Amino acid sequence: MEKTTKPFWEDSYKRPGRLDTFGGGQPEKNVVEIIGRMNPGLNALDLGCGEGRNALYLASKGFNTTAIDISISGIQKLNDLAGKNNVNIDAFVCDMREYSFNKAFDLIVCSGCLHLIEREEWQKVLEKIKKATATGGYNLVGIFTDVEPEPEDQRGLMVGLFKEGELFTYYQDWEIIESRTFSFEHQHPDGPKHKHSGNNIVARKK
Repeated sequence: MEKTTKPFWEDSYKRPGRLDTFGGGQPEKNVVEIIGRMNPGLNALDLGCGEGRNALYLASKGFNTTAIDISISGIQKLNDLAGKNNVNIDAFVCDMREYSFNKAFDLIVCSGCLHLIEREEWQKVLEKIKKATATGGYNLVGIFTDVEPEPEDQRGLMVGLFKEGELFTYYQDWEIIESRTFSFEHQHPDGPKHKHSGNNIVARKK
């Protein structure tokens, strides 16, 4: 499907100094919780990092953090904030479909982006994520499902919506720490209210 809508987050990423496009700029709850099981100094990857709320948090806690996103403005903001906060992050522009997983990661976060690529593409990316995770390492993945249709104001963006529960089947061979189904109503600046449905999973590689 051809994209007909400009992603709302591109304008938001360009606002200097404001890390508030998603989640008020705070790291995701699962990210905060999972590092309680881990030691600083381990390798972490934020795949589809946006403006970097999770990557900045991981780096501030002593993780060797790599962060990639297709958005130039998102990566520019992340690198700017990393410099201002004196944290080291290997952050660069890259399409997740083309990223070369050239080392093992103890934690891979991929939240809110897999459903933005076609089904055949995210299936390949998920397999690469799993393969690049070190034994005993963790994946935190969050996606939107087709329980709620793609909102009209974002028509053409969510080309790879998952089926309900489909994400969980990809981790049947891992230890499932948490799996969650959710739905919520949301409104972006200057946009109409709309609904999303999704699944989150936290899993450990055996």
